[in-house]
Amino acid sequence: MSVGMKIRKRLLPAGWYPENADEIRSLVAEWTKLQKSLSAYAAVAPHAGWYFSGDLAARAVWSLRECDTVVVLGGHLGYGDPVLYASEDSFDCTVRIARNDTVLLDAVKKELIDVGINEFALDAGMDNSVEIILPLASLRFPEAKIVWLRVPPDFKARELGSALARAASSCGRSLSVIASTDLTHYGPNYGFMPHGVGESACDWVRNENDRGLINAALSMDAERVLSHARERFSACSAGAVAAAISYSLDSGAKRGILIGHKLSYDVHPDRSFVGYAGIAYVK
Repeated sequence: MSVGMKIRKRLLPAGWYPENADEIRSLVAEWTKLQKSLSAYAAVAPHAGWYFSGDLAARAVWSLRECDTVVVLGGHLGYGDPVLYASEDSFDCTVRIARNDTVLLDAVKKELIDVGINEFALDAGMDNSVEIILPLASLRFPEAKIVWLRVPPDFKARELGSALARAASSCGRSLSVIASTDLTHYGPNYGFMPHGVGESACDWVRNENDRGLINAALSMDAERVLSHARERFSACSAGAVAAAISYSLDSGAKRGILIGHKLSYDVHPDRSFVGYAGIAYVK
């Protein structure tokens, strides 16, 4: 690393994902030993602590095609918020230091400005939706650069996905895109429990609420992903998924493949739980 280079440091504590690079490599090798690349243009991956969803996130990331740059799209934003980006020169991904593809980032911003979107802001605080994916992305693609973006759940998400495809073409980059979201947050911890507690609540989340969002994502219907999440509280970062769908469609993807779906309840039964899905977008 050059003298004076600004590196975005890890901010999440060890309970989210391991602090030791060898432990990360060992876990990921076990999780992905049966997951082959699907040459996916983009993937949806969960962003809870690795104890709950690291295996599913790793399998989603390992479905992706080879690339020059990995774009990690997070969320946790509201309707009307700006697109957030990281401007540091590099990211400490624990397993390696990965360079920020600032050339691509600038090209994406220009593409958005050209269609009338100039709502950008630096992403300076802690957020798990992108950070927890970084070790996986940097391990899967050991030579690739990374772009960090967070996406609001509104029309800007669709425009951002298309802007990524155009920017990749203008910069001569091959991209893989990771959309980071968890699904339904259910129970008293989240103030959302329309079906009470217990098995009936789990069945509703698993087979109806999560499933509705998953079906919209598999059919590559970005607008339905956004509306379902807004109306049914079925995803915390739906903008990331909508952007990944838009990018995938513009890049030639034809369908979504479900890699897996589970609940945190399956790992640790509790009155409050969260849904997770892995999806790959392929030809």
